[in-house]
Amino acid sequence: MTVREELIHEIDRASDDVLQVLLSFLRQTRLSQSEPSVSIDLAEISSAGLTAQKHYPLRGMPLVIAEDFDEPMSDLWDALGT
Repeated sequence: MTVREELIHEIDRASDDVLQVLLSFLRQTRLSQSEPSVSIDLAEISSAGLTAQKHYPLRGMPLVIAEDFDEPMSDLWDALGT
């Protein structure tokens, strides 16, 4: 996985509060390009819920499709009267 893919993956999992904080830091960095580094307040990031990730309990589970998934259902058509 490339750094770009890993970053996009983490952004997808982040809450809106965390994204707002990160966006403000990006804007601050862009505005202060003359400074060698930007001070990041870790308390502000943690209060935005950076450690709280979205939970997807079904992600990663295999998808199983029945063998007869696309077979015609003649009983259903009969019941519908067609």
